[in-house]
Amino acid sequence: MNYTIPRDLFDELIKNIGKESAEKFANAFEKFLNVFAKKVEENIDKKKESLKAELYNELRSELATKEFVRAEINEVRAEINEVRAEINEVRAEIQKNNLLLKVLIGISLFALTIFNPNFITIIEKIFK
Repeated sequence: MNYTIPRDLFDELIKNIGKESAEKFANAFEKFLNVFAKKVEENIDKKKESLKAELYNELRSELATKEFVRAEINEVRAEINEVRAEINEVRAEIQKNNLLLKVLIGISLFALTIFNPNFITIIEKIFK
């Protein structure tokens, strides 16, 4: 962006210091303004980049990244698999206990029938 001094200011400089000196002064002043504007733009760009990097770092620490979410999902999946394994173990124990309970009930019924005096008399009558 080129800066120029206003025409009325240039005319005033010509009146006070002469045309040649006014042109030199105006050119020097315009160059100074252009250099100053470039420096200001560079500083603004640097500040913008540093603010952008700082903001990115702050947001990155607060937001969940894909890697973080994937790691959490994998942990949950591992825990689910552990729970499934435990459930299968409990089912196996329950089946084992069911079998033992059935055997115990069978033995109890057998013992109650064998040692029942009425049952013994019925068996004696059948085999006589």
